[in-house]
Amino acid sequence: MSAFLVPLDRPGVSRQVYRSAGERLSQRGSLFLDEVEVSDDHLIGGEGGGFVQAMQSFDYNRAVIALAFVGTARQSLEETIAYTKERQAFGRPLATHEGVAFQVADHLTTLDAARLLAYRALWKRDQGEPHAAEAAMAKLFAGRVGVAAVHAALLLHGHIGYAADAPFEQRLRDLIGLEIGDGTPEIMQGIIAREAYGRAFTAYR
Repeated sequence: MSAFLVPLDRPGVSRQVYRSAGERLSQRGSLFLDEVEVSDDHLIGGEGGGFVQAMQSFDYNRAVIALAFVGTARQSLEETIAYTKERQAFGRPLATHEGVAFQVADHLTTLDAARLLAYRALWKRDQGEPHAAEAAMAKLFAGRVGVAAVHAALLLHGHIGYAADAPFEQRLRDLIGLEIGDGTPEIMQGIIAREAYGRAFTAYR
């Protein structure tokens, strides 16, 4: 498999854009190539190197996506901390109730762990070391804890957090889209298992 640059105005190239639930600033869709021809000077990298190029890009992107989960969730928690300091319930701020503050503490902890997983994957990339498993771990874990943190932030804001003009419902939709991008959680689990067990024991090669 080789990588080629294909101009989108070439005959035979067509696209279909999906109307996604979230991440509406970027477009998802299908690209169709029907007997499209390009010359050999459109080759990217060496002949036969396309698959390796794609996989290396995936490993990098997965670590960056993990940080997108963390950043979105941290923003939501910071807003929640500010809100629960001001919002009164039973005569005192919500933040003084352990049921609120301890939830935030747990989410801050798991998000920091997710951030460090992503940094480890990127550090290994900088060192020229294999990092497929580390990148998959970062994306898998950050997806789980990021979605959970934004969900908690929405609930801790009560009805105003569920309102359409609050940011949380959009963030939840966007993060769920990130869980799909560059490999679903199940694909991340498959990569981690493959690296742990060896390719001879995986369901796919």
